[in-house]
Amino acid sequence: MKKWFKFFSSSFFSHNISKEAAKRGYTNAFLGFVLALMFLWSGFVLGDMLPFGAHYNNAEGFSDTVQAVLANPDLDSRIEAEIEDGVLKAKKHGGEYTNALLVNSLENDADKQKYSKNGYDIVVDMRPADVLAEVEAYCVSNDGKSTEISYAEYLTLSEVARLNFDFKLRYTGNALELTDEAVESYLIYINGLSEEIKGEAASLSVDLSESKITKSEYMRAVYELYFTSYYPDITEYESTSKVPLLRNYYYHQYISRGAKNYLFIFDDYIAGSFETKSGIDVSFYGFYSDLDDGALIGEGSTPAEAARAVDDFVKKSYGATGILNLYAYAVNTVSLLPFIALM
Repeated sequence: MKKWFKFFSSSFFSHNISKEAAKRGYTNAFLGFVLALMFLWSGFVLGDMLPFGAHYNNAEGFSDTVQAVLANPDLDSRIEAEIEDGVLKAKKHGGEYTNALLVNSLENDADKQKYSKNGYDIVVDMRPADVLAEVEAYCVSNDGKSTEISYAEYLTLSEVARLNFDFKLRYTGNALELTDEAVESYLIYINGLSEEIKGEAASLSVDLSESKITKSEYMRAVYELYFTSYYPDITEYESTSKVPLLRNYYYHQYISRGAKNYLFIFDDYIAGSFETKSGIDVSFYGFYSDLDDGALIGEGSTPAEAARAVDDFVKKSYGATGILNLYAYAVNTVSLLPFIALM
């Protein structure tokens, strides 16, 4: 075993040892290949995960913003947070935990003055991930002139003329409220479509009347049926939903456009971007599964203890992505097997 391990670990660096490969069988070659993949996979994961704590400690501007939001010595300026079963709840001091809490220094000057430090922006949005987004549908010409028309205008064009335009969505940043009047208008449109789609709407109505679904579930299902029938495929914008979700507003409005130096805090995860003193750009996301239930900052904590608590909150949230990163790198490594084998 020692000889085999010496061969595996040293053959890349020693010509004399590598010549032993001709004397070894396919089992050795296969085992060596598998171990090489494991070392490569582990190296990717550890190289990605381990430096985060050092990078965070080396980005005082970012940690100052985190502390200004979650550990501010001025309680009236602090967003108080606690974890319950892997979900984060937040409130302003003296208030109550609510999923309507929204702090957005990217768009609100008062929030920017109160919470942002050293050019870093902060968003605290406790609205659930499945909240529907209000969007504007439009089309842009693909002839290089970027002529914009409404989606309603696009539908009046001939099939040939439509080829000159690409479908787009613009997220307004507001939640979509489904009213009775809006749902009725969706049903009017649906009733002009195929028998199959009308049958789906009728089935939803029966489920509602038999209390198999709630009214809010019914209204959402009708909206989804209308949206997917009226608009083209939106996989360019949404990968987990048939309809636009409010949570992705931040990605489409800021992150995809190259935004840097921010922290987004949601009820189920955080995402951030910062620059270290060494000039290293770091983007990350994290989950709350590794965090203990209870308030992030204990009662009677000193300012230093509060600052350490929220720093640990960010680091532990990032650490909870370890399993996901292992899976992602495993998939990437497997997809590269043919090239690695050739190497």
